[in-house]
Amino acid sequence: MPNIVSAGENSILIYFGDKIDASLPKNIANFANQLKNEMGGVVINLIPSYTSLHVSYDLNVIDYQDFVNQVEQCLKQNQNTASALESKTIRIPVYYGLEVGLDLERLLQEKNLDLDAFINVHSSKEYLVYAIGFSPVFAFLGEVDERIQLPRLNTPRIKIPAGSVGIAESQTAIYPSDSSGGWNIVGRTPIDLSLNNLENIDKFNVGNQVKFDPISRDEYLSSGGKL
Repeated sequence: MPNIVSAGENSILIYFGDKIDASLPKNIANFANQLKNEMGGVVINLIPSYTSLHVSYDLNVIDYQDFVNQVEQCLKQNQNTASALESKTIRIPVYYGLEVGLDLERLLQEKNLDLDAFINVHSSKEYLVYAIGFSPVFAFLGEVDERIQLPRLNTPRIKIPAGSVGIAESQTAIYPSDSSGGWNIVGRTPIDLSLNNLENIDKFNVGNQVKFDPISRDEYLSSGGKL
């Protein structure tokens, strides 16, 4: 049974485990969806993470103990329905070029790989969305193959171009907008993932899968990509 702890005046944290596990995100996402459907009148916000779900609720409608009691009932119902939420796969085209892969040349040297081998390793699997980061469109994806894992940069960059695809330890991600960051940049997508397009708010959800599709330089440019 997941563990519930208070996380402030009107919020709780529900821990589904104590370490990152590929089996957790889908279960957490499924339960978040269940809470939204069954307790939408009192739930204000839901924030899934690697091992937990942060839930804010309306104290004007329900008190702490009654809310926890109802959540516990939902958890009991959820134990046998973890597979009810169907996962979807989001395909993202990526140009793996040295002009846009700011750390690609260094990675290839350190890992003793040629570019084609790296592209094959990074793009050959589907990545699980473990959590959503500083933006609703910044998805933490894993697990990256050990052959291409790299630690974060010692000194983060002040500006990373929107669409940049990065690697940090066992995770990979896409920067949806221009921002600072310390991930190793290995490519870029021409797709606009910024919140200028409001449809992107629900682009990624915990428990989804992401597949990177390699594209050529010409395909990248013809799709609106910038160098």
